Amino acid sequence: MATVDSDELERDARALAEARHATQRYGDRPYVFHLDAVREVLRSFDIQGDLAVAAWLHDVLEDTATSREELRTRFGADVDELVWAVTGIGATRKERNASAYAKIRATPRAAYLKLADRIANVEAGRDRPDKLAMYRTEQHGFERALEGLGSEDMWNRLRRALGEPTK
Repeated sequence: MATVDSDELERDARALAEARHATQRYGDRPYVFHLDAVREVLRSFDIQGDLAVAAWLHDVLEDTATSREELRTRFGADVDELVWAVTGIGATRKERNASAYAKIRATPRAAYLKLADRIANVEAGRDRPDKLAMYRTEQHGFERALEGLGSEDMWNRLRRALGEPTK
């Protein structure tokens, strides 16, 4: 089997995500705006490789008709596992969060992806008091659920974005 470099995988992941999310919006912008923001958060912490690939794909299972089998075939088992770990399953936001948190605890590297997603959402939500209020309300449970995972620098960036004290 030919080796595919991570830059090529990342380009392919972005292309797939753009196509699958093509009709979706992130506020008043194309959805790729959010995916790019998540990738930029990871880049700012010098996080590359399969987590970078997963950044582009982190919402495709939850929000599109993309299957895990397709992710595994196109991007490998590690990327599939990361994306699956941050995919919430359930009828309510509370159920979806609990589902994702349990899977992240079983796949600890996925905490970096979830933190990047949350940071990107909070930073983009500065003009949306309703969204910021939701993330502030969830923060204690989010930290408790993922305690000991991810990096303290990422947690502190999230806390700063929420206007909370850093540790």
